[in-house]
Amino acid sequence: MEQKNRNFLFKFFRDKNLDLYNSAVKNPAYLDLNTFFPEHVVLEKNWKEIKKEIESVINSKKELPKFHEVDDGQEYISDNDGIEWSLFNLKVYDMWHKENKSMCPKTSLILSSMKNVKSAYSSILAPGKHIPPHKGPYKGILRYQLALTVPKSGECKLLVDNIPYFWKEGESVLFDDTYTHEVQNKTEEKRIALLLDVKRSFPNVFMKIYDGLIFKLIQLLVVLNNTFKKSSVK
Repeated sequence: MEQKNRNFLFKFFRDKNLDLYNSAVKNPAYLDLNTFFPEHVVLEKNWKEIKKEIESVINSKKELPKFHEVDDGQEYISDNDGIEWSLFNLKVYDMWHKENKSMCPKTSLILSSMKNVKSAYSSILAPGKHIPPHKGPYKGILRYQLALTVPKSGECKLLVDNIPYFWKEGESVLFDDTYTHEVQNKTEEKRIALLLDVKRSFPNVFMKIYDGLIFKLIQLLVVLNNTFKKSSVK
């Protein structure tokens, strides 16, 4: 399925932008948590409370938006098989979703002290969901996942650069989502995870300034996209 809003100019800018980032910083597909995001220890310590809050939202009568309903043009990975991939946004590129934040106060309080966490949301994969191979467009962040609910039987895994990772409840993983990655939930149960965008640090002044400008541009696109309205539960 083609990306609805990913036209030639977008793809050209995305690819040239990634070329610049890749020339300045290199890393493997998966990264060491203690080195790049030591705060994971706090999240793992509180994972049951985080799980309790998001499950309360999921089990309410409110309807969570699908990923492609929040981010236009993502049907090719979100609505590819007719199986739900739902999101509950708390924070998007350093901007809090005030209404959603109030539904998960303990989680939000924990995250508010982590200044390098720029986005935070819960990702809910319905049974049988497959997110096909794709790449993230922005290398200024690293993707963190904390498994909250993992199917007890069947195969449920993340693949980054074709290297599999199997979630375990209460445990974390950190990876570079500009590598090709996909998710397979070949089970009859939901998979729920807390996903964070962790700000990457850069080795030179030019890249720090350049990345700062790109980050501001993405923030503007978030606003223009009406992301917060689209992220509200109904």
